[in-house]
Amino acid sequence: MEESYIFLMDSVEYFRTLLSIPSPSWKEDGMSSFITRTMTSFGYRFVDDAVGNLLFFLPGAGERPMLASHMDTVPLALTPHVIETGTHFMTDGNTALGADNKATTAAMLAAAEKRLNACFLFTRAEEVGLQGSKKLTAEFFAPFRISMAFVPDAEGHVGTVITSAPGKDTINTVINGRTAHAGFSPESGRNAIQAAAIAISRSPSGRIDDETTCNIGMISGGSSTNTVPDRAEYRYEVRSLDNSKRNRISSLIISEAEKAAKEMECTADIIRTELYSPYIIPDDSKAKSAAKAAIKALGMEYREKATSGGSDTNNIRALGIDAITLTSGYEHPHSTKERIEKAQLIALERLLSALAG
Repeated sequence: MEESYIFLMDSVEYFRTLLSIPSPSWKEDGMSSFITRTMTSFGYRFVDDAVGNLLFFLPGAGERPMLASHMDTVPLALTPHVIETGTHFMTDGNTALGADNKATTAAMLAAAEKRLNACFLFTRAEEVGLQGSKKLTAEFFAPFRISMAFVPDAEGHVGTVITSAPGKDTINTVINGRTAHAGFSPESGRNAIQAAAIAISRSPSGRIDDETTCNIGMISGGSSTNTVPDRAEYRYEVRSLDNSKRNRISSLIISEAEKAAKEMECTADIIRTELYSPYIIPDDSKAKSAAKAAIKALGMEYREKATSGGSDTNNIRALGIDAITLTSGYEHPHSTKERIEKAQLIALERLLSALAG
């Protein structure tokens, strides 16, 4: 006798529930617990890893697709001031909403109710440099024979495939000088802020070319105007679709910091972190072909576009899995203008159900 099943909620109802669960990066336990209770109630089993990434699956063999979402939100969406209308979810303008990426999580839970033979991945700490998915390994996925992966985590109406995304470095520099009284004996000091300023003035910033950007985004140092500062800290990020360009720009920033520190008789402590690698989706990607077919079959408009931001797709593709990022239906993520149309939540649920079937 065929097993009967009662469907509980659609993606709009799940989204409404998820908005009430705070899930800052690395503190997603409430979200993780809700997802685990919900997915296991549908009959899914799960495995996790050392950092708390979760992979749900139904027993069975054979290749299967995977859907993926991250559980964390940006700090501005910690406790969203939600405004719900007949057509939209938004905020009162004082917080972000957290549709990035609770919209995808909601759609995945709604799709999972149908007991589809896909794997469902939920990662931690995506919003702070894809740190959760960076801990994933090929061995973690090996038993499940993942055929392709879909990662809805981009702004825009449902129906668009992201065809490329840059890799990213961060470069954190601390200049160490020597303190002195700025009025009585400035010549005995070594001004760390001045050394940092020289290094920054000689380093690139902004758009380097059509596939490379660089930004000095944080700087701090000093405590008062009457003291020669003995410490200054600043941080860059470098993004590029080309690893050689990313390496060249990062190396230049490091070199200028070292030279400026030496000129000012200071020292420089520099940490370069390669957060994730770039990708360009090839024309023969099975995941892209499957997404295109499903989008068109559902009567949606299919589009392709590049992005300048990273997602868990960067790290999943680095493990040899044919993964692509899809748009999730939300607008203005990470901002007080963030919102999502209820029709987009339903569209995302329909698409993910088709891709997971």
